[in-house]
Amino acid sequence: MIRHPWWTWMWRVYDRLVLAVYTFFVTLAVTGQSFFGQQRMSHENGIALSGRLKVVDNPTFPAHNFFRPGLEFSCRMRHGSASFKDDAKLVVRSASLKFQDDHFDSPFDLMMNSGDMPLFWNARTFVEFMWVTLRGRGKQFVSYLKKYPVAQVGGGSAVRRNPDSFGDMVYQTKTALGFVGMDGVFRYVRYKIEPLGFEQPEGGLPDDFDRNHPWLQNPYRNEKRNRNYLKEQLRQRLNLDQEPLHYMLMMQLREKPVEALEPQWLSCAVPWDATETPWHSVAEIQMVRALNYERSMLTWFDMGNHPDSLPVPKAVSIDDPHSLNHLRLASVWARHARLFSYRIWGIPAAFGDSRKDADWLGVPPLKDPPGDSL
Repeated sequence: MIRHPWWTWMWRVYDRLVLAVYTFFVTLAVTGQSFFGQQRMSHENGIALSGRLKVVDNPTFPAHNFFRPGLEFSCRMRHGSASFKDDAKLVVRSASLKFQDDHFDSPFDLMMNSGDMPLFWNARTFVEFMWVTLRGRGKQFVSYLKKYPVAQVGGGSAVRRNPDSFGDMVYQTKTALGFVGMDGVFRYVRYKIEPLGFEQPEGGLPDDFDRNHPWLQNPYRNEKRNRNYLKEQLRQRLNLDQEPLHYMLMMQLREKPVEALEPQWLSCAVPWDATETPWHSVAEIQMVRALNYERSMLTWFDMGNHPDSLPVPKAVSIDDPHSLNHLRLASVWARHARLFSYRIWGIPAAFGDSRKDADWLGVPPLKDPPGDSL
């Protein structure tokens, strides 16, 4: 039996205590915002879709009792744009997937964003990023990006400007989740969805200036499209033209190393090389209907929705790569708070198309709406 020095155990207790404190205050802050502000923690600007998905008939990943060949699910997806209520801003785009066409219930939920690297990669950097966001975004991000150059790369990688459709982009989980196959082996897994038959380049990729200045998020000054153009495009395509969206859900797998120390590649700031860790097709997704505003607002996604064979690895400190998912699991209270606020005050009115509306927000130093925009 290996005996560790007593101070090793003390540090472990301290790490878990700090993680608990971070979790408490982050959860308290976002729950308050969700209740009193009646808004999501991020990606408020979005639209929900309904459809079906089918697990591929001949999977190349290890046999799994949830992803059984040919198994079909009803599903719901929500596409969104982070932080701002304007589809034409330079922002991160998202796709959240629920393996059931329901507001809440689901055997499995996944939350994915554009790009292959994030702006933060553990609880410590998330709290620092949240702080500069609360201070006003824009130029406030610069000090954070200087402190963490990898965040500069992640921000430039993740933002998208003026895509033609949410259906033209690729979305990834980035954080590592768990995968326990029928062979009983624990593996780490990352997911992505991409348009079926996808070929590069994807829509909305930033040019060199936007990639190097991801904090300058305002629309172009000559932007003519309205604030809701991406959502309108999906309503037109799905509900009027009756042209479905087709995606492929994919996964990468890596076996848990034998050594006790977790490897660097567990950080979501480290993309997994597709040659060394190939992508496996998991399920074909077909979205056939755009839901109305009320149903979109009532839809939530919860990392706690997962089968035992697709676990969320536990975190032990604020620097642990798994601590981001630890915070996301705790954020279920913010979702409850938002929906409870709807019961008290009603669902907030949908925001309008014009950038002259009172709720339109610019990003300093460009605090005013573009002069010739709608």
